Amino acid sequence: MALHAAIQALLGAAGVTNGMPGWAILESARLLPPTPGSGAAFGDGPAQALRKVMKAYYEYGRNHWTWAQSAGGAAANGGLVKGQIQAVACGSFNQNFKWLAEKGLGITGITNGQETGQFLTMPGSVCIDSKWVGNVRTSTKAFGSLRCFKFSGHYWVMHGGVNYDVCYDNTFHSVSEIIWTRLLQPDQSLVGKGGLGANQIYRLEKPLPEGDHLVMLQQNGPNGWPSWQIVPKAQIKSLK
Repeated sequence: MALHAAIQALLGAAGVTNGMPGWAILESARLLPPTPGSGAAFGDGPAQALRKVMKAYYEYGRNHWTWAQSAGGAAANGGLVKGQIQAVACGSFNQNFKWLAEKGLGITGITNGQETGQFLTMPGSVCIDSKWVGNVRTSTKAFGSLRCFKFSGHYWVMHGGVNYDVCYDNTFHSVSEIIWTRLLQPDQSLVGKGGLGANQIYRLEKPLPEGDHLVMLQQNGPNGWPSWQIVPKAQIKSLK
């Protein structure tokens, strides 16, 4: 769907041209045209526009982008949606979404959200990087079946009392909606079992049917991320 002239002008002023990711994303978002004479760039309400753009952004990312553990300066100032970088972390995914909504659509009032603790995401999550199916498994469910992610903090953006996380094409009101369980320090008696260091074992704040602890399997697991398994405490205690 061709972009309205007002959006083309906003993108041009921000340095986003036809052929760049940001232009393609807003085209595929299929925003409503503005009411004639309104002076607006689009006809949707801000919340609906953000949801449409988030979905288009996420779908573009599933085909083109990689979730990296960090991103350099090339991700700043719309670098991802300008095509200057293709692999970024969650903060950069969401900051580029915020930048595109502000610069390309003129939406104001978008702020940042953050979870600083370590946690497991809700199972069944499908992230913006189609190559990364998760980094947590159980004894009965592989990474691609459980689709759970272990995070040391996470970022998103907020508008109108709603949280928008483009990493999962997800909106939520409470952080508890995205957290399966938080991760706590384990009993010191377990550290060293099976060669597990203090940063390779966690106690689950909310015990799960699969177990009550999380242990690292590999430092560089699938997709280059550390991989983890949920296990019962008794299994760790039995290790030498």
